[in-house]
Amino acid sequence: MSSYKVRWFKDLDIFLILVVLALCAVSMLAISSATHSLEGGSKTYVIKQVVWGLIGLGVMIWLVRTDYRNLTRYVEFGYGVSIVLLILVFFFERVNGAHGWIPLGGFALQPSEFFKVVFILMVAKYLANEQEDEEGRRADPIRNYLFLAVYSVLAIGLIVVEPDLGQTMVLMAILAAAMFVHLPSRVFWTLAGIALVVLAVVVVAVFMYPDQFLTLLDTLVKKGILAQHQYGRFESFIYPERDLAGSGYQVYQAKVAIGSGQMFGKGLYQGSQTQGSWVPEQQTDFIFTVIGEELGFVGSVAVIFLFFLMIYRIVANGLQAGDRTGMYICSMVAGMFTLQIFENIGMSLQLMPMTGVTLPFISYGGSSVLTNFMLTGIVLNIGLRRRKLSFVS
Repeated sequence: MSSYKVRWFKDLDIFLILVVLALCAVSMLAISSATHSLEGGSKTYVIKQVVWGLIGLGVMIWLVRTDYRNLTRYVEFGYGVSIVLLILVFFFERVNGAHGWIPLGGFALQPSEFFKVVFILMVAKYLANEQEDEEGRRADPIRNYLFLAVYSVLAIGLIVVEPDLGQTMVLMAILAAAMFVHLPSRVFWTLAGIALVVLAVVVVAVFMYPDQFLTLLDTLVKKGILAQHQYGRFESFIYPERDLAGSGYQVYQAKVAIGSGQMFGKGLYQGSQTQGSWVPEQQTDFIFTVIGEELGFVGSVAVIFLFFLMIYRIVANGLQAGDRTGMYICSMVAGMFTLQIFENIGMSLQLMPMTGVTLPFISYGGSSVLTNFMLTGIVLNIGLRRRKLSFVS
């Protein structure tokens, strides 16, 4: 084997790949169990997930071999395509109350998922442009911030109108992660402190005056600003026992499923809530309820630990990145995955309001799986190129 290939494999983050594959294995087991009692069985769901996983692996390998800095050169084109797709979704019927998908034969494309990749590359490019290049030139930061503001507001605005609260939260987490790295620590923690105080005041006000808050949300629904199903999610979060046959049903059944798993779980295909399909969307948004019921507390902690290892390796690649672009990308990918994990598991335990945020690499869904593999490939690419020597023949 040539010295080039030896160095290539030496710098490749094999551990991150193994963790991701372990999460995919958990996904196959959980999806198989979650859909076992559905009409037609779990075979169709598992096969589709496997196909998307293999496609994702192929794309990941291609991205590992393609310099991530070249990807940022075409990010404006990717942004334009994403905007067109985010507009096209409004010409198709709503799915689960939102214009978020474009039907393509036997599957559906979710543009907001793929936009996360474009968004991360775009933010990284413009923030890194503020640094001096090899000739000592420095981009105008005001111009960069203006471009980012326009790009962000336009895209996030379209996603808000769909409406998709979950993806909006994810994009905000991506921006927050980028600012954590980009801004001076004093400025960031000042802004973060202000945001936390405002959030704390809002949360306290909501739980002290819940009826007034729901009245405000009802007004927003009547004005067309908020969707009815989103109102129901907030209502079930504040008053989970109020409408167990309606908006509170999903959260209640999710808590019952996770709680019934106790320490070691009931075993795969043995969960009464899972096999009875008591939890709606248990193969997608509420996949953690399957893990909690059938693998128990021990299995749930093991899965969370795998996520911890994944985030740790992404951050480690960012800290070792050869340039600021790579560092920004890794920080945003880590921030995105962290928010998704916290929100998805939190809503299953009624610690967070219900959203359509998926559990990375585990929830059923082609768009989500492919996006996750794409971002993992870019992170691996950054790790490979942390040393210029790695790609010298």
